[in-house]
Amino acid sequence: MNRLPLLILTLVLFESLWSPPITAQDESAEPSAYAFSEESFWTSQDGKPVSTNWEFSDDEVRLVKPRGGHGSLISPPMPADFDLSWQWKIESGTNTGLKYRVRRFGKQILNNTYAGIEYQIIDDKPDSVGKGSTGSVYDLAAPTIDKPLNPAGQWNQSRVVARGKQLAHYLNGTRVSQITTSGPAWDKAIALSKFYGAENFGNYQPGDRLMLTDHGGKAVFRDFQFTALPTDNALDDVQVSTGPYLGNALRNSWADQHSIVIWTRTTRNPEMEVNGKRFVTLSKREADKLAKGDDAKHLLDVQMPEGAVLSEMIGACPGAPGKVRLIYFPKKQRGSAKTTDWITTDAETDYCAQWKLEDLKADQEYSVVVEATAVENDKTTAIVRGAFRTAPEPDQTEDLKFCVTTCHDFIRTDDGMQGHKIYPTMSKMRPDFIVHAGDIEYYDKPDPWAMTVELMRFKWGRIFALPNNREFYKNTTSYFLKDDHDTLKNDCWAGQTYGSVSFAEGVRIFNEEQFPSHSPRYKTVRWGKDLQVWFLEGRDYRSPNNIPDGPDKTILGSEQKAWLFKTLDESTATFKLICCPTPIVGPDRDNKSDNHANDVFVYEGNQIRNKLAEVDGAIVLCGDRHWQYASHDPEIDLWEFGCGPGSEEHELGWKPGDERPMHRFLRVKGGFLSGELKYKGSEKTPGLTIRHHKVTGEEVSKFQFPQTP
Repeated sequence: MNRLPLLILTLVLFESLWSPPITAQDESAEPSAYAFSEESFWTSQDGKPVSTNWEFSDDEVRLVKPRGGHGSLISPPMPADFDLSWQWKIESGTNTGLKYRVRRFGKQILNNTYAGIEYQIIDDKPDSVGKGSTGSVYDLAAPTIDKPLNPAGQWNQSRVVARGKQLAHYLNGTRVSQITTSGPAWDKAIALSKFYGAENFGNYQPGDRLMLTDHGGKAVFRDFQFTALPTDNALDDVQVSTGPYLGNALRNSWADQHSIVIWTRTTRNPEMEVNGKRFVTLSKREADKLAKGDDAKHLLDVQMPEGAVLSEMIGACPGAPGKVRLIYFPKKQRGSAKTTDWITTDAETDYCAQWKLEDLKADQEYSVVVEATAVENDKTTAIVRGAFRTAPEPDQTEDLKFCVTTCHDFIRTDDGMQGHKIYPTMSKMRPDFIVHAGDIEYYDKPDPWAMTVELMRFKWGRIFALPNNREFYKNTTSYFLKDDHDTLKNDCWAGQTYGSVSFAEGVRIFNEEQFPSHSPRYKTVRWGKDLQVWFLEGRDYRSPNNIPDGPDKTILGSEQKAWLFKTLDESTATFKLICCPTPIVGPDRDNKSDNHANDVFVYEGNQIRNKLAEVDGAIVLCGDRHWQYASHDPEIDLWEFGCGPGSEEHELGWKPGDERPMHRFLRVKGGFLSGELKYKGSEKTPGLTIRHHKVTGEEVSKFQFPQTP
């Protein structure tokens, strides 16, 4: 039996070759021993013996049967901070390496197999500088040019110094790569890597291990020298970004098979102000009186506590100038990444930026990364990663899920400063897309009453800085409709004002600034062979509510209505979903006057209902109403589903139990709507199921189409 030396773990003072320096605090720890060259030191990833493909003799660890046996070697738990060197030799074509801070990160990362930071070892050339070349921090930091690398068949020496958040890789005595595991640069590296989504990746947790990897090809390792280093928290003090940040993350809209619009905003702070000052609360009567004025400063000042500024108020997420660019690629195809030019943000557009992406692949999940910098340089100050998917081609038969919501505001969230409960709930359902059917925020509700452009922007920054809301929309394909409260005020139309803001300005803020832009503001998208969705604009083209009804009075406008009827006639989809900010079928409250279910728009309402009655598979999905319902007009056989408010703090306007003849379901509570298209049998027969849910996801209604007698 070979007598294998034990490598003594000692704490010593050594001179660092990289900044920041590692200081002398090394004499206090007790020594331990690790036998890297002994078989008993290692296990396989599945906990079984490792002798099938590895040999241990002559103080060497040899990978002799690549991709055989039980794969890579796993060590016992190791100290957090260390200096480790070793020698290695590989054959031509070999891909291996040494990983550290190794643990399992869940199913989303390598299917819960062991993963960690890797010192990459691969058969390449000294001038190879990719993030997968020898000496790299694999997939995160590339090595320097002209590495002192000996070719396959010859010995090389590697070294890793890991101290807190500072990592450095050496090759044959030269530092070839380094990285800091926090800050904007790290966030960017992770966002563009295969490790995105791994919580606390690269930073030590008790129980972390080492790994010798088997990715193909023979390799030999020897002369391991391991020295534990004392923890020095000062080394974790990395330069903190001073912004700009991306406190509203990103959102998207208008996705079809080959295009989408992405939106972001640069902010002064990374998060909203959660401990801010409270606004001076005004009653509705006081607010109505105030709204008759147009002095923007006065409209703001009377709602502010003495001496306060808007950026100090609760929920504030003020903008800041910066530059942003977008990196996007099909999921798991980072080699196909495309990068846009920089956009400079400024106060004129509330520091918002947008990109229309075209030439995308149909039925494809995409990853997107927004990078922010200061105006004066290109040093990364913030990173946010999100995702979207494109629609399937019109001939594809694919199961799909979607959600519909409406009626949100900051003052009636139901998950505290996290936002709305429905968003984590819907995330678990993994919808292919969501429709927000309008009233996304309420300008004409208190704290503050948004009677100025500045206050309107404040409300948008606030609601999309709520963590639940922000996290959901950055990762979900979305379609945003606009209604009265997020245009100007209740039941508004062109020519009106609210305080110092005109209707036209309210339209501009939503259509061109705070949400992904599209002209015209309506669209239809085919989501595969059997599902087509229409997204209607119900505010920009409408007539005043108070003029006499008749052929010229409209909500949709003549061009949008003609387009709707034409595209419905042209559609061959089995199910045709018409998403509208306001009801078409109803019933609605008797005192309302701004939708097609009201008598004041009955002429156009009848036109639309009669047209939809002619169209096989037409179903209306609407927002606006603060209760959940399913209604069916038996005379024309037309269904409508109201999704209900997105918060249980926001249900109102209908008496529980007041079921009208058209109602097939009524629930005066908050929640959301879902739809599921599924194919059955070898003939792939499509079926659509529409459900109402509580905010916590429980199903409270279920309707299946086509309906059976």
